[in-house]
Amino acid sequence: MPIEPRDFDTLYAAGTRYAEPGNGYRILLQEDRGWLSLPTGRVVAAEPAVLGADTDRYAFAQTVPPGRYPVVLTIAEYRQSPAPDADVVDERVAAARLVIRDEPVTGWEMALPPGRHAEALGDDEFYGYPVDGGTGCFVDPGSTPLLDDDEEMRDLSMDIADRPTSVTVLEGPDGEPILAAFTTGWGDGSYPTWVGRSASGEIACFLTDFGILEV
Repeated sequence: MPIEPRDFDTLYAAGTRYAEPGNGYRILLQEDRGWLSLPTGRVVAAEPAVLGADTDRYAFAQTVPPGRYPVVLTIAEYRQSPAPDADVVDERVAAARLVIRDEPVTGWEMALPPGRHAEALGDDEFYGYPVDGGTGCFVDPGSTPLLDDDEEMRDLSMDIADRPTSVTVLEGPDGEPILAAFTTGWGDGSYPTWVGRSASGEIACFLTDFGILEV
């Protein structure tokens, strides 16, 4: 069986504290927000470095109405002790959520490329995107022709490194946010994206889990 979705709303609830013996405590209480334009309503979650003319093949089968949507990061703070004023020793992005509807999620499913089926996966397998540079993003494949400026992409990488727990937004010529980027948990690896659906069955969000919390 492929991996099962976790209870993300509980796992990543603001203010939740997890003891980490020998390594301080993990405290989920911060969020950073940016915006992303989806002109076609298709969604790609990927490392920015792989985006190009063939980005269509990375787009998920699940689509949403075209529009501009918020991207929200959940940040894990690592503190020396559970005391409220304990020093923060590290911060990491635990999850990135592209919010389509501000409604409670009642069910999760794996975000899948067209023609792929979760039933074809083996034990503990998942469809995810590989990361080799510690960075991920959400983007509409219809916007990727605007991302062919190498200097602009280098500047994006520098901006992400300068603000590793923030959403870094790249704007197109018309000022629309065409890419929302962020660091990926502990860095390199492969990360699944999940689709959260509301009680009515509509897509409420896409969420990429970076595996910070192994609980």
